[in-house]
Amino acid sequence: MKLKSYYIYLLGACSLIIASIFSLGYHQSDEHFQILEFAGLKLGLTSASDLAWEYHYQMRSSFQPFLTVIIYRFFGIFGADNPFFISFFLRLLSGGLAFLSTLLLYKVYKNNITDKVLEKWYLILSFLLWFNIYNGVRFSSENWSGIFFIIGFSCYFLFSKRNYLSFLTIGLLFGLSFLSRYQAAFLILGFSGWLLIIRKERFINITYIIIGGVSIVLVGTLIDKWFYGEWTLTTWNYFTQNIIEDKVSGFGVQPWWWYITSTIINGVPPFSLLFVLAFFINIIFKPKSPIVWSVLPFFIIHSLIGHKELRFMFPIIAFLPVMIIHGVEILQKKYSVNLSSNKYMKGFMKLFFIVNAGLLIIIIFKPADSQISLYHKLYKDYREPTVLYYISGNPYDKALDIDYYKRKTLSIVQIASIDDIPKGENKLVVLEHYDETNNPKLGKQVYSSFPEWIRKFNFNNWQERSSFWYVYEIR
Repeated sequence: MKLKSYYIYLLGACSLIIASIFSLGYHQSDEHFQILEFAGLKLGLTSASDLAWEYHYQMRSSFQPFLTVIIYRFFGIFGADNPFFISFFLRLLSGGLAFLSTLLLYKVYKNNITDKVLEKWYLILSFLLWFNIYNGVRFSSENWSGIFFIIGFSCYFLFSKRNYLSFLTIGLLFGLSFLSRYQAAFLILGFSGWLLIIRKERFINITYIIIGGVSIVLVGTLIDKWFYGEWTLTTWNYFTQNIIEDKVSGFGVQPWWWYITSTIINGVPPFSLLFVLAFFINIIFKPKSPIVWSVLPFFIIHSLIGHKELRFMFPIIAFLPVMIIHGVEILQKKYSVNLSSNKYMKGFMKLFFIVNAGLLIIIIFKPADSQISLYHKLYKDYREPTVLYYISGNPYDKALDIDYYKRKTLSIVQIASIDDIPKGENKLVVLEHYDETNNPKLGKQVYSSFPEWIRKFNFNNWQERSSFWYVYEIR
């Protein structure tokens, strides 16, 4: 292995570590409310009445909330059961597993690339693609289901001995992928179909995979019994509520082509066209590829379901570096051209890597949720019973109540005006948009979402359209 590869490994690992530290909060509310808040129920941080509706229908796997509780209580032995530290550790753990899955998948395909330029591109894309780094540290169901599937997928090709233990291990990994997110079943079924039809794998080996997967699902059922307090089949409940009763459509319905157009728009065009083209080139020209057999059913099923979110595709984005390189190889072979040495293609990729580097720097230092710094400030500095008053904006109300990051000693009270705040110690007031010309001097400012100098640059009143929080100690 060339020394240069180690540099890329190191840069990728460092990017994940830095993102684990600074990418605070969540990408989408499910990452918080259906994992951390669910765990908060067992940790005494929240109540069942404050949880998402899915809890009351017992339709979410409790695998990740269970893991959160275990980690929380373990660090509690050492007095480190701070919710912000636990969240950091979960991001770090996610990043470590993401790095492992990336490394394994890279090893599966790197020796098949004979073009030295494409080999270099593949290395950089695998470990430093900005949205893979961002997603890699998310303690989300999408990220974890993708991680475990890719590890299991890679293990099939990397195991030196394919005995029953190997296939049981792959099954266990696929079971963890399924427990993290039930939609991973389409990835697993697709790859299993490739094993049987294309690879001609012995049926007994497929049986070992099934045994391993079912074993994990049974363990997941026991965890659900602990979490919900009674025996339940969360997979069936999920299917019943979202598919049969179609509650998922209540969150919006998009056309079947939405994932294609959304990827192009949100994936930084024109570079995002490369992702979409690579995806379809692989499907058309490599129909026997195990990646195609895995991701195509996953993509089709999600395209047929009315409600769509780009995060639903996150479990398969780690395959993009392979598909991009394979796409270039396919075009080179089909049209007898050397794209890797073409000056226009090299210029395009050079620009892509420059833009990717800029985006990578931004995302590893930028919080996923800017409001998390407010929660941390209040949690850290106000341990005694404290009342937080607000007029129109409650920072702890984000569709549902944020309890996981809130001390129980912090009370939140809505008031009609500043004059309604009673006298006494440990009084705080939070204002989403504060104008000193219309409000009296409140006291000592202890928190601001942004530095004071930014307030001087309120072009087109952008501050009034954003969550621009101020917290004052009332004196």
